[in-house]
Amino acid sequence: MRDTHNDTRGYICNDQHNPHQYDTISDQHNNKTNTNNTDTNTYTNINTSINTNANTDTNVNSDAGLNVGTDSNSDSGLSQEEISHLNEMAPELRDALLRLRKNIRIRQREKEQAAEARELNRLMGIKTPEDAAEEQRLLNLRRAMDEQERQNREAVRRKFLCNSGMEEAGIPLAFRTATMEAVSRRGIPEALEYPRMRICDYLSGIDKCCKSGTGLILTGPCGTLKTTFACSIMLEAFAHGIEARFELVMSMLDRLVMLEKANREEYSRTMHKLCTVPLLVLDDLGAEGHHADFVRSKLEQIVFQRHANNRALIITTNLSPQKLAGLYSGRIMDRLRERCLVLEHNCGSLRAKNVFSITA
Repeated sequence: MRDTHNDTRGYICNDQHNPHQYDTISDQHNNKTNTNNTDTNTYTNINTSINTNANTDTNVNSDAGLNVGTDSNSDSGLSQEEISHLNEMAPELRDALLRLRKNIRIRQREKEQAAEARELNRLMGIKTPEDAAEEQRLLNLRRAMDEQERQNREAVRRKFLCNSGMEEAGIPLAFRTATMEAVSRRGIPEALEYPRMRICDYLSGIDKCCKSGTGLILTGPCGTLKTTFACSIMLEAFAHGIEARFELVMSMLDRLVMLEKANREEYSRTMHKLCTVPLLVLDDLGAEGHHADFVRSKLEQIVFQRHANNRALIITTNLSPQKLAGLYSGRIMDRLRERCLVLEHNCGSLRAKNVFSITA
C-alpha cells in the first residue's frame, strides 16, 4: 500500500523542486486578494456617494427650513401630520415644495429688511428714492383732494348764495339778507350780546363744527332773533361752501307723513336729505304739540341719524330745556345735550317794540 503521508510530502517536496508552480499559485492568491480589495473600495465609494447624497438632501431640507422625517420641527410651522404627508410624497414634488417654502421665507426676510432700512433712514433723516417717490405721490393725492374739495365748495357757493338757491334751501324770504354783519350793524340788545358772541365764535369755526357735528339750541320767547341768528349761520355756511337746509318743524313733519303715504320714493329721498345734509336748522321745535307716536318717530329718526353721523343741528324753540325734556323722549334729549350748546335769549319780543327789522 502506498503511504499517503509520503505522497503528500513528496508533493511538497516536488513543489520545492518546482518553484514556478508555487509562484503561479501565489499569483492567483494575490489576484483574488486584489479583487476583494477592489470590491471593498467600490462598496466604500458607493457608501460615500450615498452619504453625500443624504447630506445634500438634508442641506436642502435645512435650507428650506424643514427637516422632513424628524420629530423636531418647531421652526417649520407644520404639524406632524403635514410632515408625514410630505414624507409620503415623491422626492421631486417634496423638493419643489421645500424650495418654494425657502423662496417665500427669503422674500419675507427681504421685505422685513427693507422695512427696517426705511425706518432707520427715517430716523436718520435720509430719504431714499423710493421714499421721495412715495412722498411725492401722497403730496399729489392731497393736492387732488384739496382741489376737489375747493371745486365742491365753489359749486355750493354758486348754487345757494342767490335767491333761487336760498329758496331751495328753505330760507324764508325775510331772512335771506340776515348775515351776522347786517344784524350787528342794526344793533343788538344787551340781553342778547352773550348769545351773539357765542354764535360769532361758532361762525369762526364753522368748518370744524360741521365736521364734528357740533350744534346749537337757541331758546327764548318769540321775537328774540332766534330764527334770525339761525339763518345767519346758514348764510355763513354757504359762504364757506357748506350745504345747509332750513325746516319749520311743523311743516316738515306734516310733509313727511303725507309723502310716506303718497310717494314712498320721494319720502325716502327727503328723509335721506334731512339726515345727511351737513347743516340742518329745525325752526320752532315744540310748536308741533303732541303728535302721534308715529309722527314723533320721524323726528327721532332724524336726530338719531344726524347724531350717529356727526351732522350739525341748529334748533330754535320757545320752550326751555326743562319743557323740552318733558315733551320729547330721553333718547332725543340725551343726544341733543351731548352735541348742542344751549343759548338762552332772555329778552322781550323785538317785533312788538319794532326795534329790529331785518328787511329794512
